[in-house]
Amino acid sequence: MLLRHLQTFAAICEYGSLTAAAEHLHLSQPAVSRQLKALERELGTGLCVRRGHAVLPTPAGEAAYGCALRMSALARDLQEQVARAAAPGAGSLTIAAVDTLAVHTLPDLLLDFLGEHPAVQVRVHTVPTREAVAELLQHEADLALTTTPVTHPRLQCQALFDDPVALVASASFAASLGGPLRLEDLQDLPLIAYEPGTRLRALIDAVLEQHGVRPRVALEFDGQEAVREVLLRGLGLAFVPLSAARQDLAHGSLVRLTVHGLPPLARQASLLLARDLRPSSATLAFVRTAEQRFGRPPRRREP
Repeated sequence: MLLRHLQTFAAICEYGSLTAAAEHLHLSQPAVSRQLKALERELGTGLCVRRGHAVLPTPAGEAAYGCALRMSALARDLQEQVARAAAPGAGSLTIAAVDTLAVHTLPDLLLDFLGEHPAVQVRVHTVPTREAVAELLQHEADLALTTTPVTHPRLQCQALFDDPVALVASASFAASLGGPLRLEDLQDLPLIAYEPGTRLRALIDAVLEQHGVRPRVALEFDGQEAVREVLLRGLGLAFVPLSAARQDLAHGSLVRLTVHGLPPLARQASLLLARDLRPSSATLAFVRTAEQRFGRPPRRREP
């Protein structure tokens, strides 16, 4: 059964004759007659009867007419939805992002993106890296933003930017230290740390361990905002991403500390896409916005 046969039949019912339906559909009358007969063969019953010069639906034709109208409406709705989804300026986008990127990087990205595509509905899930990867693999998110590269056979990982990690403290706490620090000094100073199991904590612990340093962890938190608040109150020092501390450093409420012998630390902000999920136009448009924002095409990391 062809949709155009149903649409032709609906036109016959509406215009009351094959000739008028043919004119409306820009078809010949024989073509309209053939489509009507093909539909009747498919359904196994007559759908129309002639009454003088008029063509009227049978009881079966009345039922078929109602169905034809609904199917035509569904076809139009399908075309409209596909057109909206195919247009970069429409559709929806679900992003799974780790906390620091969701708070400090994503807002500016969304400002650029929604400035170009204001009709896109964006949903953001703030989750740890492991959950961001799971959402992407389960197709619950269109893309993910993480602070470390992720290697997985079903994922494409693209580098966005390197985010340096610095040791910082409040201005008052920094003044009490009396000058540059040595690595071994970290063993005696109160360190405010992210909880074990986080990627940033693992990075910092690995670097310090390589240099034989076991810091005195005074406080542990599972989020950047809590670390920031206790830092501002002068309760210790902490390794934090510069992207998260940039405003406080600019205002002078936090100070970057120099530690002799400490190698540069950095995280890599990455954008993840599922290989087995065809990206929507909105997803591709967001990726282009990220490329423009960070001034280089993301580098693809193959597993």
